[in-house]
Amino acid sequence: MDSEEQPRLQGKNDIFKDLPKPKQPQLEKVKTQSNQSNRLPSKPQGQDKESKEFTITLRPWKFVKGFLILVLLLGVFFAGRLSAGESSILPDLPDFSTYFSSDSGPSGLATGDTEEAEAAEEVPAEPVVEENATEETQLAEDETAALPAEEADDKPEKFVDEEYSQVSLSLDGVYKEWKGTWGKIKGVKYTITNNEVGTIKPHHFSMIVEGYEDGEKHFEVGIASQRIKSEKTVSDEAAVTGGFSYSPVTIPDGDLTKVRISLFLLDVNGETIAFVHQDMDLSGN
Repeated sequence: MDSEEQPRLQGKNDIFKDLPKPKQPQLEKVKTQSNQSNRLPSKPQGQDKESKEFTITLRPWKFVKGFLILVLLLGVFFAGRLSAGESSILPDLPDFSTYFSSDSGPSGLATGDTEEAEAAEEVPAEPVVEENATEETQLAEDETAALPAEEADDKPEKFVDEEYSQVSLSLDGVYKEWKGTWGKIKGVKYTITNNEVGTIKPHHFSMIVEGYEDGEKHFEVGIASQRIKSEKTVSDEAAVTGGFSYSPVTIPDGDLTKVRISLFLLDVNGETIAFVHQDMDLSGN
């Protein structure tokens, strides 16, 4: 039995071998994915992280705007050159035609430079020398004319301090204040003329009023008349220190319209330089 059944079973097995085998979908998908993974190139690690997308945006209106600005600037430049009166808009360019003329030799450039240098040497410089000489002569004349004045200033100033005989003094007015029954002399106005050969230095006045011969009054001269050069005239005023009081009772005949005032001009040493006697009106009018 066993031997007979084995051939039968083998025959059955051969029949099943010829039949097509059922497809297994899951195994096919796995094989397909594995084949595709083998075909595709492997990406290096970190490539996905490092890859970035760049987007370039072109805006045509910006290019148009820049072009218009450039055209505007060029227009202003050319308009300025035309308004300045230049014959050509483009700047003057050197004339290269002379370098290629028939007369120019192999050393044409050097020859042209030499001719320009010779022309520059031929320009005379005599007028400049004449102007300089004229200016130097004028300066010398001015210095010569200024020498006498400088020498005069360098001379020491001469002073007269004794034996005055060429100085005159005049009493031009009296500043007074009337108090109703008596008055007060507060200042005098005077003129000094120096005809001495040197400078005089008045220091103070001595005043004597008629009827008050024992009451001599001293006061300083004005600032402008403390130093008077030769052949100079100075008009000035001086304040009577503390004032000088007077009364019609003391004046002879009581007439205040004609009161004799004696004014003496003295230097610092007490020497009399000049004096004057003059009638003045001391009334309250």
